[in-house]
Amino acid sequence: MTPEEQRTLDLFEAVESRPDINQRQIAEELGISLGLANAFLKTILNKGWIRARKVKARRWLYFLTPQGSLEKSRLTLNYLQRTLKSFREIRNQADQLLADLKTHGVQGIHLIGEEDFIDIIGLCLEHHQIISLSKIIKPRMDTEEDCSEWLPDQLPVLKTSERFLVALLSDQEKVLQKLSSMSYQDQKHWVCMI
Repeated sequence: MTPEEQRTLDLFEAVESRPDINQRQIAEELGISLGLANAFLKTILNKGWIRARKVKARRWLYFLTPQGSLEKSRLTLNYLQRTLKSFREIRNQADQLLADLKTHGVQGIHLIGEEDFIDIIGLCLEHHQIISLSKIIKPRMDTEEDCSEWLPDQLPVLKTSERFLVALLSDQEKVLQKLSSMSYQDQKHWVCMI
């Protein structure tokens, strides 16, 4: 979803939940300047997706029009389709990796990574008869906590039929360096997904 599409969807949701929302509140909700909120709102009004009605001096009510409802549905559907496509791609990648691990005698994995990826991998484990032995989940970046050193100093001791499965979009190199510094070897002790 493009930033403009996301902003449009956010505006639709803000107007639907609070018809008496003012432009300053819109700017805050969308995370944009007041001037940009004014220009963006005018654009959406000109497209006919939102209607404005003046209720008193400097006070407006905003309503989603039928065309706006259609556009909101279109944006939401596109977002869901892209999300499901990404989910399927990640699930297929996890299935391929787990099938390969199973053919090499792996019976259990310790998952290291971002929660969303770990959840998708978890959905695939039973099919491959591989057990999730532990999860080390990277904190979300939107939290206030320092995420620089989230990987613990002590990791589980691996049996020959176990591997670490690393599933990260960011910090992957840092994690792999840490595993290597602890004498764990690529493929022998850990595999990467993503």
